[in-house]
Amino acid sequence: METKKVAELAKILKQNRLTKLDLTEGDVRLVLEANGGKVFLQEEAKETQIFAEETIVTVEEKETVTVAEVVTAYEQKSPLVGTVYLAPQAGAAPYVKAGDKVKKGDPVCIVESMKMFNTIEAEKDGEIVEIPVDNGQIVEFGQVLVRIREEA
Repeated sequence: METKKVAELAKILKQNRLTKLDLTEGDVRLVLEANGGKVFLQEEAKETQIFAEETIVTVEEKETVTVAEVVTAYEQKSPLVGTVYLAPQAGAAPYVKAGDKVKKGDPVCIVESMKMFNTIEAEKDGEIVEIPVDNGQIVEFGQVLVRIREEA
């Protein structure tokens, strides 16, 4: 959570003479408590203090270590709302899987909408790095169907 946002919440707490504010945003929980003109913020793990207009705000952040490979990939999105099918028919091998090489125009899946089966073709040459949808899943317009690492 940004320090500026925390300071604004502390100011609102003080101006409205509230004694406590409990806010959860994503996986961050923020608890502000007023105590004798001072506002304290409680969370988990590491602690930081912010001083502004006689207000003490203590920010505790949950420490998380994430190691991830940075992959720049083209996100091919669904052109319509419907049900995605990753294979041409039940029991058949999927059109593509992670690690497969594709050429522009190769089929990657089917989106069925209003009893019409629309073959979705690769928009770029490259390697499939992720298929973030499951076979038979309902997809929205603009939802990512496959991620393709483009060939250089």
